[in-house]
This record gives sequence, structure tokens and C-alpha cells, in this order.
Amino acid sequence: MLPPPENADKHGFLERYAPALLNQKKLQQLLALYSQGERCFQRWDLRGITLEDADLTGIDLSKADLSEARLTNVNLTRAKLIEAQLVNAELTAVQLTQANLSWANLRGAILVRTSLTKATLRSTVLPSGKVSD
Repeated sequence: MLPPPENADKHGFLERYAPALLNQKKLQQLLALYSQGERCFQRWDLRGITLEDADLTGIDLSKADLSEARLTNVNLTRAKLIEAQLVNAELTAVQLTQANLSWANLRGAILVRTSLTKATLRSTVLPSGKVSD
């Protein structure tokens, strides 16, 4: 097997997009397992995924990496996102009612029409970079 040519990825395409493409496949696996009753997806690497119109009520994504993810119209009511990474994520019309985001990192995240009603935000890094009480 020949080694890859020098500077094969000189523009950083693989470094930037390969994880997101691979993680999109992983997301399909997650959705299939969730539909079968599985709820625990701790430590999953879901960086850069795109998810729309999904109901993931009660899912456990503690310590999962959702950095740069784009979630639109997703129900995460009562979800566990303890220590989850949501750095630079875009959450539009996401339901986080009663979700636990303790010690989660939302630095740089964009939240539009996203409900945090009764959510737990203990020591959460907010989009501004400030840490909640």
C-alpha cells in the first residue's frame, strides 16, 4: 500500500469534515437504538452532527461531545446533558425543559427559540463563557 502523497489534505478538508460525516452515521445508529428503547448514550462523539425534527425525551448524553452540532426542532425534555460539550452548537427550537445541563459547556453556542424551563444549569458554561451558579 502506498503512503498518501505529501500534503494530500493541504486544505484541511478531512480534518474539518471527516469527523462530522462519520458522526452523522453514528447519529443514525443512535436514533435506531433510541427507537428500540435505549436511552444511555454517554460519552458519544457526535461533533458536527445535524439533527432535525426528533423526539429524544429522556435521553442521557452525559459527557457526549456535540460541539458544532446543529439541532433544529429537537425535543430533549428531561435529557441528561451532564458535562456534555455543546461548544459552538446551534440549537433552534430545541426543547430542554427539565433537562440537566450541569457542568455542560455551551461556550459560543447559539440558542434560538430554545426552552430551558426548569432546566438544571449548575456550573454550566453559558454561551457567553460565564459559568452559572
